[in-house]
Amino acid sequence: MTRVVTRTGLVRFAALGGAWTAYGLLCAWETHYWYSLTAHPLSWPEASRYELTYAWLWGAFTPLILWFCGRFRLERKVWPKNLAWHGLLMLVLAPLSKIGFEAIAMPPDSPFNSFTWQKLFRSVESSFDTGALLYCVVVLLEHALVYYRRYQASAVKASQLQTQLVQTQLQALKMQLHPHFLFNTLHTITALVREDPDEAERTIVRLGELLRLFMANSSVHEVPLAEELRVLELYLEIERTRFDDRLRVHYDVPRDLESAMVPNLVLQPLVENAIRHGVGPVCGPGRILIQAEQQGDVLVLMVKDSGNGLPKEVKQAAASGNSHGGMGLRITRGRMESLYGAHQSLVLRNLMEGGVEARVTIPFHTGPVRTEEDYDAELQSTNR
Repeated sequence: MTRVVTRTGLVRFAALGGAWTAYGLLCAWETHYWYSLTAHPLSWPEASRYELTYAWLWGAFTPLILWFCGRFRLERKVWPKNLAWHGLLMLVLAPLSKIGFEAIAMPPDSPFNSFTWQKLFRSVESSFDTGALLYCVVVLLEHALVYYRRYQASAVKASQLQTQLVQTQLQALKMQLHPHFLFNTLHTITALVREDPDEAERTIVRLGELLRLFMANSSVHEVPLAEELRVLELYLEIERTRFDDRLRVHYDVPRDLESAMVPNLVLQPLVENAIRHGVGPVCGPGRILIQAEQQGDVLVLMVKDSGNGLPKEVKQAAASGNSHGGMGLRITRGRMESLYGAHQSLVLRNLMEGGVEARVTIPFHTGPVRTEEDYDAELQSTNR
């Protein structure tokens, strides 16, 4: 720990020394140039000696100024009092820097060659504006760096809070999904054990695979569309067991969109909503269509059912722009807003031919599709 602090201090010391040396050399070049146009030219070594002496004196004062800035920061509510303290320190350091320069560099017009108080006062007065300006520059730069570090820290903290929010919303969605879904699935398996043992066994295998994928993706916010469809298909295979031949699902997803990244479990709540409120209440076969298409830099996901349409109160909520849908849809909306901000939407609307369409729009971007080995590694990591 001591080594890190020492190294940091050396870096800061070198940075301050380099900055003031660069300032001194720049002033030396300007002084040498202007004196070369007069009857008494000033050599480059002499100009450098004078200007570097003045600059290094301010470099020696800089740690004191920085400490003073930390002690008397110019912030809301306290800035008038602290500004007065800075003014007092500036009134001390500006004359002190010029007096130190005259005593160390001893230029030909130095008041210390033949000292009088009048000469010293005129010397200090002639350079007071330069000293005050340098003091203000140091204070402004120090405050700018401090506020920039605060901004970076707040940005990192905001990003961490955003990640935690999305994670919490995903967990809430899974907690809302698992009990209801597991209860229905176990009830179906119980009924199949005696009537169709083979189908009961297949349903158990599908349920185990689906739970494995849930656990493997427990900490993932986005997945490729191909993986989302894989989870959805396992879910639908189990739901078909409950609905027999009544549930018909069709996919219209181009293969070149399978690598598009989508929120984890974004389609499952939409399909569950379509089954529960669209296919479930209708006698006879029910159809669900799952589509995906790219529109410029936007990915559009659509889930359509052949049910009776939205209830009247839901249509009124949708028309007024209020949040509508069950808990799963509300959590899905919150996750999408956390992930994409204003660049997303989830809209429910009635179709002309009957039924409801759930339309999701999110920014289009792609990612790698994971393999079975990736799932197993993620699952092992989750178990640990």
